Amino acid sequence: MVTYNRRETLAATLARVRAHTVHPGATVVVADDGSTDGTVAMLQAEGTTVVTGRNTGIAWNKNRALFMLTEVLACDVVILLEDDAFPAQDGWEQAWLQAVQRHGHVNIAGDWFRGAFLSGAGTPDDPFLSKEVSAQCSAFTREALLFGGYMDSRFQGYGFEHVEHTRRLVRLGYGGIQRSVDGERRPLFALISGGIGFAPSQSFRTDEHVAHNERLCQVLVNVPGHRAPWRNRSELAQFRDEISAARRWL
Repeated sequence: MVTYNRRETLAATLARVRAHTVHPGATVVVADDGSTDGTVAMLQAEGTTVVTGRNTGIAWNKNRALFMLTEVLACDVVILLEDDAFPAQDGWEQAWLQAVQRHGHVNIAGDWFRGAFLSGAGTPDDPFLSKEVSAQCSAFTREALLFGGYMDSRFQGYGFEHVEHTRRLVRLGYGGIQRSVDGERRPLFALISGGIGFAPSQSFRTDEHVAHNERLCQVLVNVPGHRAPWRNRSELAQFRDEISAARRWL
């Protein structure tokens, strides 16, 4: 899970994850983006693995979680939850495991953009194929991340980091298809319903960050290839220090 300054929302989501997850090998990791509301102290007190650092934005923070689970803990499947998206039924993770093992990468089918769904039933065997994608819950195989890489650290704050990342994975054959729609060749994203509910929460998005990230996304969607979580030696040093600190809590 990823979080920033929403301790109570995170605590409720963590409780639901633990109550509704049935897979015996599940591991919980929380990536905290420099919260100042006691989030890290709460997680450490209850023994939850947490990776944290200074507030750097959601792309960087999601990379903290993805790297810990994929590279450090060598998980075969990663399910990435935002802190205001929660399991709403027992065994919620089973559909995500089945879908991601079949498709390599899948995302949440949100009712708020159902008009973008072109086909499918929203099940692991027959996911919706959608012109749009959202990031509240997503899943990845380790293979997809090893080949496609991580979110681009140039994204700031909130917005579009997940769109670029998913489009990159779709180009590599994970999480959707490329198809001509209304005369335009474009990605269609694989989505499932997946037993997820949503809690009301405070938003930290800004119009400035969204506009910057949208422009960056338009450039990067045409740049293929693997992305590391860092882009230079300074970012590498920061990321390495954060991961090293988190490993001491394992």
